Amino acid sequence: MTALSQFALFLSSYTPLFLVFALLGTFGNGWSIVINILIAAAGAIVLTGVFYYSKVNLTDQKLEVATTQIRDGDVLAYVATYIVPFAAMNASSARDRWAIVLFVVLIALLYVRSQLFYVNPLLALVGYRLFQVVTEHDASVVLISRQNFVRSHTTISARRLSDYVYWEVKK
Repeated sequence: MTALSQFALFLSSYTPLFLVFALLGTFGNGWSIVINILIAAAGAIVLTGVFYYSKVNLTDQKLEVATTQIRDGDVLAYVATYIVPFAAMNASSARDRWAIVLFVVLIALLYVRSQLFYVNPLLALVGYRLFQVVTEHDASVVLISRQNFVRSHTTISARRLSDYVYWEVKK
């Protein structure tokens, strides 16, 4: 998966934040509300595009599961750490607005560089869950899945999104 796709997943992870910015008028009224709504909509659209790209261009791989652990708490930690503080900000001056923009860009760079794009509240809202999976070959990977539970000692079909992140596909 390209850095552009990973950035698209980051953008979609901030969709709820941009909706909150729009509702609260964080950057003022008028066009800033429209721009926040458009960015939120773009985030949702690019998430759909990334999964479509993955479905069309990536091949299925067999992932032999030895053990699993649910990682849904990562999404809640992400929301509490990065989205809630932004939502509470009131950017009344241009200086405040630029500070927020700079911080969002910095978080975006760190998020993509650290390959944390799988921690995404929008994915959770549409029914995906996160699992830490140790394979039969002792590789530790993250699995994005619609399942409520992933059984140990099973084989699942998944598409590799990065070095250690997989998206489970159902046949």
